[in-house]
Amino acid sequence: MKVKNNMLTKYAKKYSKFIVAQLIFASIWVFSQLMIPRLMVDIVDSGIMIKDMNAIVHRGVLMLLATVLNIASLMVSIYFLVKVTAGISRDLRADLFEKVVDWSKETRTGFSNSTLITRTVNDVKQVASLIDLSLRKIFTLTITVMGALIVSFSLDAKLASIILIIIPAIFILGLFLTTRALPQYSRVRLSIDRINQLFRENIRGIRVIRAFNKSDYEVKEFKKATEDTYEANVKSESTMMLLSPLILLLTNILILVILFMGAGRAQADTIKLGVLIGLIEYAAISLRNIQEFASIITIIPRSKVSIDRISEVLSREELLKVKEDSLEPDERGIRGINFRDIDFYYPGSHRATLKNLTFHLGEGETKAIIGSTGSGKSTVLKLLLRDYDAYKGRICLNGKSIQTLKREEINQMVTFIPQSSFLFSGSIRENIQTGKKDADDKEIWEVLDRVQMGDFFRKSPEGLNTHIAQNAVNLSGGQKQRISIARGLIRESDFYIFDDCFSALDYSTEKKIREAIREKLAGRGILVVAQRVATVRDADEILVLEKGEISDRGSHEELAESSEIYKEILASQLKSQEGEIR
Repeated sequence: MKVKNNMLTKYAKKYSKFIVAQLIFASIWVFSQLMIPRLMVDIVDSGIMIKDMNAIVHRGVLMLLATVLNIASLMVSIYFLVKVTAGISRDLRADLFEKVVDWSKETRTGFSNSTLITRTVNDVKQVASLIDLSLRKIFTLTITVMGALIVSFSLDAKLASIILIIIPAIFILGLFLTTRALPQYSRVRLSIDRINQLFRENIRGIRVIRAFNKSDYEVKEFKKATEDTYEANVKSESTMMLLSPLILLLTNILILVILFMGAGRAQADTIKLGVLIGLIEYAAISLRNIQEFASIITIIPRSKVSIDRISEVLSREELLKVKEDSLEPDERGIRGINFRDIDFYYPGSHRATLKNLTFHLGEGETKAIIGSTGSGKSTVLKLLLRDYDAYKGRICLNGKSIQTLKREEINQMVTFIPQSSFLFSGSIRENIQTGKKDADDKEIWEVLDRVQMGDFFRKSPEGLNTHIAQNAVNLSGGQKQRISIARGLIRESDFYIFDDCFSALDYSTEKKIREAIREKLAGRGILVVAQRVATVRDADEILVLEKGEISDRGSHEELAESSEIYKEILASQLKSQEGEIR
């Protein structure tokens, strides 16, 4: 709760000078605006009524100067306002992105991709609107009303006091309607999250939807989500829409009352005509500003919801803290990746995903993990990359507990090549340089040749400048996997993890790439996770994983003779693959 209350204050402090400057020039703008009707009063009473041309010219020049000051101060205040709103928006989005990027998967639990996108884009925009309106509108409207009341009382206290009757009623009315609308604005934000999620899933899974004739079902689900948003919007806006017409009604009533009472006093010669005109003008200014305030007050409940949602992300602490070193003496200084007696349960699960898992990968070794779907292969990698912490046991990297290492240190020691090949939109050179920022063209061509993609780009007129479209839609699945492997190979690290990243390749191409990898990474530790026997058969040791436990371990030849599970995996391979496997 403390983060929620202080979030905007924290970000605003950085721009305190700009805020102060904006408030000063906004105050000058309001002051010059209020001076114009006051000068008009003098023109009527001290000039027109007594036919004093000098007074008219003098006050007219002052009105002109006030107008110039009004325009100049407005432009300067808007300049400082833009610096504040744009700066805070930038800082919020940067901090949200940095926070989310550094989260482990365990910490990210409860936040879908769609809600994180909505909070970073839409909710930050809503907060920026609140800041903009607070400094540009709410502040100026407030001091305008106060200034208009002060000038009105200086002109005629009796008639000016009538304006005070309406203001408390308007604020009570606004508070009542805002309180009723707040829950609906929260519902709107949740509905937008749902729309983003459905839209994102449908766009990414369009082929699956069409293949299974699910278009009608998905359309109905999307319509249902948009209908929920529609209903929440209608309920919230219809509630707040009552405010403006009610204020307009009260404004007109007030002006009629002032005119009625002022006309009577004007006949009795107890009030000057200019003063009466000025009072009506200031009353109109006051109530016009209150009406405008009422029309923008809806931003407050909407922004409160957005602030809470942003604060929820920023206040979420990383669950996997960097801990103090507590290794036993015999574990210190051991090079390699070491899993010792690992048990692991996913959060909320009572069934162990991994049980008593122990293995060691040393430098220069190639080990492989194979197993059926759901055996726990991917979980091993999640623990190695510290997306989760083991329930029991210890994982060490080069003689250091993984829990004592920062995420950047883990990533420096371990290069991970995932099965799902994500490429950035841009050139092939830029994508490969993601692995090594200062890689030159010679190094890039070398790794592309190793993954059998060098000739493909040499034939392209653009060469290394060949553009990769968003989501790499201009490349096949096998091409994307090979580029992903090349991006990993160009990195310099102690260990390389290949997570079933050969699945989209034919066996001939895969074999050539595996041979090139062994040559390139000689002396480095390599861990291969796969389902195909052909992918793991050349490993120094193969770990057969079954229901979270290592059931057997050994070379391909040893397991083909002694391991029943490995034999089953061999038998399940297609007959067309058996010649290459055996």
